[in-house]
Amino acid sequence: MSLQRGYAGTESDDVAGFREQVRGMLSAFDEKDFERWEQDRHIPKEVVASLGEAGLFRRRWEQGAERGVPRLVAMCQEICDVSSGLSLVAMGHSEIFIGALQWLAKGERQQALLEDALEGRVIGCFGSTEPRGGSSLAGLRTTAVAVEGGWRLTGCKRYISNVGRADQILVLAKMENPAHVGDLSLFLLPLDHPGVTLDGFFDTMGLHGCDVGQVTFDAELPADALLGNHGVGLLYATHLLQFERLAICAQLIGSAATALRLAVAYARRRSLGQDRIMDKQAIRHRLAACQAELWNLESRLAQLVETARTDGRMPAHGIAALKLTAGESSCRIIDTAMQVFGARGYSKNFPLERFWRDARLSRLGGGTDEVLADMVASGIDRQDPHVDDLIGRLSSSDLPRLDDR
Repeated sequence: MSLQRGYAGTESDDVAGFREQVRGMLSAFDEKDFERWEQDRHIPKEVVASLGEAGLFRRRWEQGAERGVPRLVAMCQEICDVSSGLSLVAMGHSEIFIGALQWLAKGERQQALLEDALEGRVIGCFGSTEPRGGSSLAGLRTTAVAVEGGWRLTGCKRYISNVGRADQILVLAKMENPAHVGDLSLFLLPLDHPGVTLDGFFDTMGLHGCDVGQVTFDAELPADALLGNHGVGLLYATHLLQFERLAICAQLIGSAATALRLAVAYARRRSLGQDRIMDKQAIRHRLAACQAELWNLESRLAQLVETARTDGRMPAHGIAALKLTAGESSCRIIDTAMQVFGARGYSKNFPLERFWRDARLSRLGGGTDEVLADMVASGIDRQDPHVDDLIGRLSSSDLPRLDDR
């Protein structure tokens, strides 16, 4: 289901043109395709490849990582409008796999892999989460040991998006005998390489179009399987996550906007007695509150996109704060839209229940609410000499007075 977005006059001609290119490419698929992907629990590889063949990944990256963010937002919103699963797959491939190669690729083989990824000939995914430590990098058990001519990569990664249709996985691994958690590195691992086993898939609540699986490996790799410098993997992964998180924010805000538009249209059409339900104050005010919340989210997203475009920066604390609030707010807006539809909102004949299921992952993937909240808190838990001095003066004067009235 695709709704034309009202962005005219609010984005550049370049981004608007790119948005139209994405829409045109997606018009090759219809509702039957989207339903089949949901039922199959896989996005066909050729669908992701077609995005590359259409030049979408190359156009997203041709202006650079940060300055291409407006195109990133346009692409993920348009794709999410028709399939949240495809959007998740495309953003993982573009922002993590291509993003890592665009930034770190050296040598002929890695440069060739980047070219194949941009064209959609090779599809990538990312593996960091493990069975025991979850997403905590402090408990990482996957190891990379230097051997003659390269590396031996041993471990297990789970909850990997699109691992069933990808060709390569970008693996975050601990170097041999690390002194601390900072000794992490990124490795390129072909999923058809000897010693790699796809263990299976998880049956998830939402985003059914994108498979989520587990991989176990004990594989010997060439020296150039190491991407970037060794021991700097945590820094690399943290930087790449900012793009993924911003993409998630764009998807959430887009889905919430679509859900709200549907709810408002339904409230105008649906009657209760002689009145439209839009005329009922309880409904009217809830929808108004949702719109106010959505405007705030859209405004903050636009600010972060502009910062990336003009300053070439991805402010980590600001992006974390937006993802934290967008996750909670979007789930609430979609839930309100379902309520307005009544029993129909709960039916699979309407898209609200799918929006509701798909949005919930955002509060777990790309950093849980709790991790993001702690990250935001670390940004404000700093000395402020001016205010500290003011608090000191106010506290020193906070004494009882004699009642001389």
